[in-house]
Amino acid sequence: MVKITKSLEIFIFFIIVPIILIPTKSNIAMFSTLTAVAIICVCYLKYKKLKLINLKDFKFDKYLKIIFYKSVVVIILTLIFSYFFDSSKFLSFPRTNFFLWLIVMILYPVLSAFPQEIVYRSFFFKRYGNLFKNKKILVLVNAFLFSFAHIIYLNPIVILFTFIGGLIMAESYSKHNSLIKVSIEHGLYGDIVFTSGLGAYFYHAQGLTFG
Repeated sequence: MVKITKSLEIFIFFIIVPIILIPTKSNIAMFSTLTAVAIICVCYLKYKKLKLINLKDFKFDKYLKIIFYKSVVVIILTLIFSYFFDSSKFLSFPRTNFFLWLIVMILYPVLSAFPQEIVYRSFFFKRYGNLFKNKKILVLVNAFLFSFAHIIYLNPIVILFTFIGGLIMAESYSKHNSLIKVSIEHGLYGDIVFTSGLGAYFYHAQGLTFG
């Protein structure tokens, strides 16, 4: 019965909710929903007396080093893909709207990446991890659901990138179990996507210019 209930929760929260948001085409609706769900997840974890953040999360250990090494590879590959996929948008965001780009670089990791990681990593792994006997299946399902959440943009590039990113971050979290570290990783990946020019596909640009 517990497995059925949790499976139903996954279907409602991670499949139905993103589908409902598709017609809105609204950044406000999207971020409001993300914030509300993240708050609910934090309340659940606090109720279960599960720690979100530990002091060890701030240590520059081997996992953080691995994250930075991976980030360098992701940066290079993303820039190469962006240039050949659509050279007209390559680095267009920082070139055409530097101050807005700077604000996004600072705020995205905090206001978007962090709450996403609360929901898709900390909450999901702690609430639903025991549904999956195989860790690889858990990582794969988590990455799929993370990618599916971005269906609101109705763009295959977004789905592809978020699935790959979801795999990388889910695998990282399964190893170090650190919300801070995976949020740093998510923030770095998101910032490079916006910087490269691909950010235009990850946002409902209503009055904002990404190049």
